[in-house]
Amino acid sequence: MIGTLSRYVAREVMLATLLVLTALLMLWAFYDFLQDLPALRALNTAQVLVLVASAIPNYTYELLPVAALIGTLFALAQLAGNSEYAVMRTSGVSVVAIARTLALVGLVFATLTFVIGEYVVPRTEQAAQRIRAHSGSKPAVARAFQSGYWFRDGSTFINIGSVLPDGMLRGIRVFEFAEGYALRRMVTAESAQFQSGQQWQLNQAVETRFDGAVPTLRHAAAMPWVTVLTPNMLSVLQVTPDKLSVAGLIEYAGHLKANNQDARRFDVALWGKFFYPLATCVLMLLALPFAQIQHRAGGVGGRIFVGILLGLVFIVINRLFSYLTLIYAWPAFLGALAPGAMFLALAGWMMWRIERR
Repeated sequence: MIGTLSRYVAREVMLATLLVLTALLMLWAFYDFLQDLPALRALNTAQVLVLVASAIPNYTYELLPVAALIGTLFALAQLAGNSEYAVMRTSGVSVVAIARTLALVGLVFATLTFVIGEYVVPRTEQAAQRIRAHSGSKPAVARAFQSGYWFRDGSTFINIGSVLPDGMLRGIRVFEFAEGYALRRMVTAESAQFQSGQQWQLNQAVETRFDGAVPTLRHAAAMPWVTVLTPNMLSVLQVTPDKLSVAGLIEYAGHLKANNQDARRFDVALWGKFFYPLATCVLMLLALPFAQIQHRAGGVGGRIFVGILLGLVFIVINRLFSYLTLIYAWPAFLGALAPGAMFLALAGWMMWRIERR
């Protein structure tokens, strides 16, 4: 019997969570569409629809824990309002059993959140950045191919393999042509760092010149490079750390540490990849104490309002601890773990207080 009731509670919570998530996604997508509307005049209808659709996985990743909290509050409030919750408790279903059911459902949503953040968001974000490169919001002249991004600067063609979130370029190839499109000079480099104005520094560069009878080859650990490209133009091609995959974060963090650069931003995002999905379970457990409160203490609308407030507080605290970790150089795992631990302690304290009454 307890198993049947647990499945019933799980079904109600999952349906309510999906309903809330759908409503939130529609609201966020519509707001994002209105916000970016002035920059989309250079795009056709199909590109606009793809751009809006590409943002949905990222919104799903960010909003699923909050939707789980509001959906759980809604489902439990409905059960309490219909006296179903009271019947379950008098039938021998303990609070621990209900908490176990919510935790299992939360693990399902947490796994879904992790999969979306790890495999879907990085790809859709890259697709969105490529579309924005043509939106007219930035003076970028990039064309994306399998080999990377291509730019034209007069008679010079530039190929960039990737743009790191810190603005560094990787996999650079420069082809400089003379009149008649005869190749005059070719430069390849592992990476490039912005200096000032239009000045860059190429690292581990190889220059090949074809302006003589015999091609000449030159190797340089550092080589100056002047180009029309600026970090502002390339910003539309960057993916922020929180939208990278775990493998990408590990790679970029290792690259920065190998060059004695600050990698805390990537470390915080890496730990957040693991702890943020688990916050779904914590927030769903936080909704359980509200089901213990008598129905006269607040109806469905009041509890949903509380859920929205708690969800907003969680988002704010989560981002606050990320910034504090970067500012005060706290351990990266602490900044990712602290918000969930605080809300888990709050849920345990509320359950303890209610059970004592």
